[in-house]
Amino acid sequence: MKQVKILAVLLLFSKSLFAQYNLSEQHEYIIKEWQDAYGGQIYYAYNYPKTYAIYKELVAYSGMDYPIVFGQTFNWGQAHNGGLIIIDYSTINKNKHILAFVFAHEWGHQALGHQANIYNPNGSAWKYRSSPTQSEDEADVYSGKFLATYGYDLNTVYNYLYFLPVTDDHTHSTGKARAELVKIGYNSVSGSTGSPTTYPKIEYEIITVPCTHLSHPNGDLIPCSHLAHPGGDIVQCGHACYNPYYGNVPCHSNGDLIPCSHPAHYNGDIIPCTHLIHPYGDTKKIRKY
Repeated sequence: MKQVKILAVLLLFSKSLFAQYNLSEQHEYIIKEWQDAYGGQIYYAYNYPKTYAIYKELVAYSGMDYPIVFGQTFNWGQAHNGGLIIIDYSTINKNKHILAFVFAHEWGHQALGHQANIYNPNGSAWKYRSSPTQSEDEADVYSGKFLATYGYDLNTVYNYLYFLPVTDDHTHSTGKARAELVKIGYNSVSGSTGSPTTYPKIEYEIITVPCTHLSHPNGDLIPCSHLAHPGGDIVQCGHACYNPYYGNVPCHSNGDLIPCSHPAHYNGDIIPCTHLIHPYGDTKKIRKY
C-alpha cells in the first residue's frame, strides 16, 4: 500500500510538471518511460538537497526556470527543445563544483536560446555558427560566469575538464579547450586572479510567457471567502519522497494544493488565470545576454 501511495504522488506530481512547463507529448512519453524503467520512481533536481541548492541558484541567476529530471544519457546531460533538461544520475555523486558546472552548462543551452523554450520561443536553429562547437563553447563560458558568481572553485572544474580523455566528439571542444573557456567566463566576472572584483552590470528584459505559477500549475488560486482560511486552500505539504542518498525529502516543498471540502465547490477553488495586469500570460524578468 505504501508503494502504491508513493507511485500515486509521483504520477500526480509529474502531471503538475507537464502542466507547469508545457512539456511536449514526446517529453511526457520519455519521462513516463523512465518511470517504468526505474520501477515507477523518477527524481527531479528538487528531490536532492545538493542538486536543489544549485537549481535555486540557477533560477536566481537567470530569472528563468527549467525542469531538470534525472536519467542516464552517459553524456553528463542534455538540453531539449521545450526547456527540458536531463542530467545523468551519475553526476549526483560528483563534488558540488563539478555538479554545478554540469547543471550550469545544460542550463546555459536553454538560457542562451540554443533550444526553443518559453523564454526563447524560436530557439536559435537559424543562427549562423562559425564552428561546429560554438553552441557548446558558449554554454561552457556561461557556466564559468555562473560558477564565479556563486563562488564555486575554478581550479576543481578546470582540472577536471583539462584531463578529460580525447574522443571523436565533434560538437564539443577538447577538454583542454573547454577548461580555458570556463576560465574565460569565470574571469570575466571575478578577474584574472580569481578574486571577486567589480561585477559587470546585469541587464534584464521583460517577456510574457504562459502562466507557470508553481503552487497551482493548472490555474490560479483565488482568495477563499471562507472565514476559516481567507487566504485560500493552500496547506503545508507533508508528503515526503524517499531517495537512497538523503532519505525522505520534500516532494513539493512550496506547499500542497488540496481539493476544497466545501459543498459549494467540491472540486476546489481553482479557476483559469484571470490576472488583470497580464490576461494573456505571465510576465517574467529574465537575464539578458
